[in-house]
Amino acid sequence: MRRLTYLLLLCVVPWAFAQSEIIKSGSFQASSDGINVTLHWITEDETNVARFEIERRTGTEGEFMSIGSVGVKGPSLYEFVDYSALNKAVTLYQYRIKIIFSNGANPIYTTTLTVSHTVSGVRRTWGSIKAMFR
Repeated sequence: MRRLTYLLLLCVVPWAFAQSEIIKSGSFQASSDGINVTLHWITEDETNVARFEIERRTGTEGEFMSIGSVGVKGPSLYEFVDYSALNKAVTLYQYRIKIIFSNGANPIYTTTLTVSHTVSGVRRTWGSIKAMFR
C-alpha cells in the first residue's frame, strides 16, 4: 500500500507543480464589458510551452470549441479579447485555456471561468457585419 501511495505521489505532485508554474495561481480572469469578453492571465514559467489555445462553450454544458490561439512571449501578462461573443440569446459563456507543449507532452487545461455577457442588438448586428469582412 505504501508503494502505491508513493508511486501516485511521484506522478501527481510533479504534474500539479508543473501546471501551477505555467500560469500563476489566481491570475486567470475573465470579464465582460457588454461588448466583448476579455481574458487575462499571468505566466511564470513557459518552458516547453508552444502556445495557449483559448476555448469557449455556451452555457455550462456541451463541448468546448477553440476560438483562438496566443503564442508565447516569455513570462508576462497575457490578454485575449473574444470579439465573437455576439449571440444576444446567450448570456453565459465558459472559458478555459488549453496549454500546448512543444515537446509533445499531453496538453493541460486551466480551471473553467464562467462569464455573464449580455450584448445589445445593435452591437450584435455591427459585430456580424465586421466579421463578414475579416
